[in-house]
Amino acid sequence: MNFDVFLLFFNATLTTVLSAVIVIWILRKQYLPVIKRLEQEQSDLTQSTEDKPSQTHFHQ
Repeated sequence: MNFDVFLLFFNATLTTVLSAVIVIWILRKQYLPVIKRLEQEQSDLTQSTEDKPSQTHFHQ
């Protein structure tokens, strides 16, 4: 077995895994609060529309 090739393959794999972990960490740090805020706003909007009585009036 060629040790140099194994070392290059291991280095490439390690770099890929480390890069993926860093990117996932950055994305979670940057976008998770925004996603939670938008979900909360959507939930509040949905709940407020369900609590409001219907605005339509039927004349008899």
